[in-house]
Amino acid sequence: MVTMSTRRIVALLGISLFFTFAGVSMVIEGRQGGWPVFLIFLCFAVVFITSHFAARSQSEKPLSIIEAYPKPVTLNGQRGRNLLSALACCGVSSAFIFALLSSPPLTGSVVLYFVLSVIFGVPAFVLATAAIKPNRLTLDSKGLVFSSLFHTRQWIWQDVQDFKAISTATQGKRVTKIKETIGFNDRNARNSDRLRKQIGRTTSISNQFGISDDELASALNSWRLRSVTD
Repeated sequence: MVTMSTRRIVALLGISLFFTFAGVSMVIEGRQGGWPVFLIFLCFAVVFITSHFAARSQSEKPLSIIEAYPKPVTLNGQRGRNLLSALACCGVSSAFIFALLSSPPLTGSVVLYFVLSVIFGVPAFVLATAAIKPNRLTLDSKGLVFSSLFHTRQWIWQDVQDFKAISTATQGKRVTKIKETIGFNDRNARNSDRLRKQIGRTTSISNQFGISDDELASALNSWRLRSVTD
């Protein structure tokens, strides 16, 4: 997941709130387009808040994961943030649909509002589905299984090593800050050279389990070490 600096987040949130209140003012004055402006920027504000300021106060979980070995442990992804983000995208899409239905029948505006409705409507559907079926990580004495909305991957501990919290990704000369990503080396990984150049590992999984990347990586390294030495 790509991350932004706190200053940029605050700036974008401030802009969203400014136009949200501007939309409220337009609605009160009865001006055309007030409701779409209000709904769109209110949803943008919700997206920024839920994406970057979600509470992650589960510091006791990493210790319990480590102590649970070798009993199976299953971590489920956070449903709340996906659901809020889905509702925000749905609100933006609905605002464009409202604008589409209330705008003059001009071909340009109809196409524009339709495209924007689809752009925000598809992520709303995907996020809502992810809220119903969140990511899942299962650990046992043999290995780990990571299940997402679109696929399930499985590894045995002997084939993986060097779990690490990934904070940056390199593409050419560009370095991008990222979070909620755990990288590790998988000796059976295919086409691993490109990913190794980007994050320093051959494989990665996303972390949406309510614990920090460093804590999850540490827990995974502990399980791997204890498994291969037993």
